[in-house]
Amino acid sequence: MQILLIGLGSIGKRHLNNIFSLGYTNIAIVSSKKVLPEEYKHLSVFATIQEAVQKQQFSSAIICVPTAQHIYTLQQCLHANIEHIYLEKPVSNNFNDIQTIVTNYPNANIFVGFDMHYDVGLQKVKSLIEEKIIGNIVSVNAQVGQYLPDWRPYEDYSKGMSAKKETGGGVMLDLVHEFDYLYWLFGNANTIAAMYKNSGSLKIETEDIAEVLLHFENGILGTIHLDYLQQKLVRNCLITGSEGSIKWDLVQSKVSWILKDKLEYEFSYTGFERNERFINIMKDFLSQKHNALTTNFSNGLASLKMVLAAKYSSENNVFVKLDEFHPA
Repeated sequence: MQILLIGLGSIGKRHLNNIFSLGYTNIAIVSSKKVLPEEYKHLSVFATIQEAVQKQQFSSAIICVPTAQHIYTLQQCLHANIEHIYLEKPVSNNFNDIQTIVTNYPNANIFVGFDMHYDVGLQKVKSLIEEKIIGNIVSVNAQVGQYLPDWRPYEDYSKGMSAKKETGGGVMLDLVHEFDYLYWLFGNANTIAAMYKNSGSLKIETEDIAEVLLHFENGILGTIHLDYLQQKLVRNCLITGSEGSIKWDLVQSKVSWILKDKLEYEFSYTGFERNERFINIMKDFLSQKHNALTTNFSNGLASLKMVLAAKYSSENNVFVKLDEFHPA
């Protein structure tokens, strides 16, 4: 297997190291960096995808460029006949050229990098929901917040992708996992409303806080809170049903639930390390087979559409019907 990794930022390095750990060695890099870190100097490096595919053939590509460059880079890979592609989440920051890819490359094997499906706790939550342990789901409340300067302390956050509109930053795209895993757990939303703002606290271009309201096709009501401001990472979800409730807490690596008889239960997965999510999703990608945990291109578009509809709602002060919303 010949693998082309495009982009060697923090997520690109993580994927590269994980690929090495899985025993793959036929890897080449596309990077704007003229000098690679010492541990990667044995790899072939190219300035562009065109240069890379002129020199050798690739069976797989992993796209780790800024969000706003995702679709252009994906088109280049598909045009070069690389049809097994891992695309970092979210799919894009808009719907430009999306239909071209859907129409022209219907058989492309595209994985979207929603690694949160590989969190053992969320998998437990999905299992409990499918077992109807808390009866019929009534509502779900998801939240995530973490102080942006702490994300990558080795770089100036104000110059990073998250801080800039042109690269596809902002909490709603950056923290798209929440939109995705709610879609994964509960299916399509039919109505969405939101308010977002730039608080001014971080002196960045993009929104740093957002509140989203969802109504799912199955009748479930949901909320999502997203921010770049909380001094300690918070990531959890509370699901309320007719027979009890379930709470997932990523920080505590714990799922707890309480039933109608007031008995409480707990599932702890404190030994599970975050990087295991990335290793396991990469294993599935490199095996070239989709399964219940992987996200294809179509499903990746569902969460992107929710984000764009939420932005439209906030900017126009309206509720948005998703089946009538056509992001341009």
